[in-house]
Amino acid sequence: MSTSQILWIDLQPSLYCLFKRTAQSLGQHFEVKRWSFEHDLDESCDVEVVHSLMRQTIENSSNPVHLIGHGISGTIAYLFAQKYPNNISSVSVLSVDTHSTNQWTSHYQSMRSQLPCSRFHILSHLSRLLVDRKTEKGVNVMAWLLAKCLDNDLVYGSIVNSQPITNLNKAEVPILVINGERDFVVDEKSDIRWRHCLKPGDCYQKISNGRHFFPFTEWSQTAKMIESFVRMVPERHQNQVPNSCKNLSISKTNS
Repeated sequence: MSTSQILWIDLQPSLYCLFKRTAQSLGQHFEVKRWSFEHDLDESCDVEVVHSLMRQTIENSSNPVHLIGHGISGTIAYLFAQKYPNNISSVSVLSVDTHSTNQWTSHYQSMRSQLPCSRFHILSHLSRLLVDRKTEKGVNVMAWLLAKCLDNDLVYGSIVNSQPITNLNKAEVPILVINGERDFVVDEKSDIRWRHCLKPGDCYQKISNGRHFFPFTEWSQTAKMIESFVRMVPERHQNQVPNSCKNLSISKTNS
């Protein structure tokens, strides 16, 4: 097992079951720890509070860590690396746009305010768009998970509404971006927006036919992409950045 340490940032623990197989696959090669955040329903919380709590963990780590996050978790992990690059080896963001407000929850809130439908019907519709589940049971389970996330976890548009989340710009540390080819939240033009943020050595990858929660259905391919990137990142004491990894040779495997 590699000595590299991965910290999976999890600000929406209700949905962690969708990422568990990807994390477990990475755990076969790296030390993977989950950083989960929960708050009381009436507790005031914003990005700065989350970053303060993250610093307490990361600055006490014996080695620099590789951050991973999906959706809003990835956005806030990326912003953390922008502000506090020390002790961060790299950041891998999944289903993340440079426009920080572009989250699945913002699409839900927009649909909820405009459509004369019940919450359940909107979440059921979203479930079919966010993850490739063909059975009615799978759709209903996904809708239940989304509802639980909205009620209990940190989401854009409620808990952090008082402080808009900053859009993403260039970060000093190596960056891996993985987005789904069929993600209606992070649209197909996101790769153009990311070009202005990525520097030599950073990497942008697409999951063929992947939807917003592709780490659930394409967990093997996702883990292989992250593993290949992390192995290419030099140790911090080497003070080096690879010239380019944008053409990583990663073949798709059946998941």
